[in-house]
Amino acid sequence: MSAPSSDPDAAPGAGGLDDRSWAFTRHVTRIVDRFDDLRPFVLVPFVLSVFEFESVRRTLDSGRSDFSINVEFALPTPLLDLWSFVDPPDPASAERVPEPAVGPGDGPRHTEPTGSTGSGTTDVTIETPFETVVLPLEPVDGATVAWLGVALVLYAVTAAVIAAGYLGGIDRRLRGEPAAIVPCIVRYTPALLLYYLVLFAAFAGLVPFLVAAPLLVLFVIPLVIVLGYLFYAVPFLMVVDDAEFLEAFRRSAQFALEGGPYATFALGHVAVAVLVSIGLSMVVSTGGIASVAIALVVAAPLAFVLTAATVSLVQELVGVDGFEETTDRPRTGSNPDDEAGIVP
Repeated sequence: MSAPSSDPDAAPGAGGLDDRSWAFTRHVTRIVDRFDDLRPFVLVPFVLSVFEFESVRRTLDSGRSDFSINVEFALPTPLLDLWSFVDPPDPASAERVPEPAVGPGDGPRHTEPTGSTGSGTTDVTIETPFETVVLPLEPVDGATVAWLGVALVLYAVTAAVIAAGYLGGIDRRLRGEPAAIVPCIVRYTPALLLYYLVLFAAFAGLVPFLVAAPLLVLFVIPLVIVLGYLFYAVPFLMVVDDAEFLEAFRRSAQFALEGGPYATFALGHVAVAVLVSIGLSMVVSTGGIASVAIALVVAAPLAFVLTAATVSLVQELVGVDGFEETTDRPRTGSNPDDEAGIVP
């Protein structure tokens, strides 16, 4: 009987995986090695970046010679794109107060107090993928609240469908199976939709408190960071291991508290996001079509590699065999007969 590994990155159930290297570099290397096989999935972060019409419009309309730098401490999330790493140039009619991003990675991106030019009031700006919504501090009418609620629900549905096909397809290709995008969408969308609805509801619930007391952001930022670390694996567990909603949260927190590969991967992910956001923010801040094109060419493949590497990490954590092998065993909570019908 061989002695147990003393490597701190060794994960329970890793089943023969090589644990000698740092978790982040190990999983990124695996994705890079399989990049030719996975290349079509790069279209997802590319399209997501382009379809953030407001961010693209603001970048194209901006024409400045100075550089602006922002730093994003991005933890793993299913739908990384260009705007996960950088903020678009500020609208000409607003003076934005710089501060760390506190919104969830896949939700409305930055909700922060901003001062509007020509007024002495402070607004709350919510940047969605399609437009920027500016809400005054004074109470808004019921129609506005209803419109925002409908918009967030529609966005949650869209995000769940895209994430289901994206993560599910990557997971299956890394197992040596056909991507089976449509079956993945059918199978995983309900769980991911619940995840996004809860995420957005929690995020929206913070807004009234931040409006009433903007200084609370000093407490919200560390809270968001801690929660983001504890639960970044939740949507990935829902796909990779068919984990149920509450079970996914429990297991993600358990992995987080154990440290090991989960912790070192998060550190590597944040470090790369910081470095990339510094460079890309300087490119994007100059504005124009050239800056958008350059940023997309760099950010789309990188966003895909980071997301796919997170899928790889979760496969390791739950005990999936190596990438080159097809895993035929049913996953936790799945029906073998159902599993057989997933891939045509």
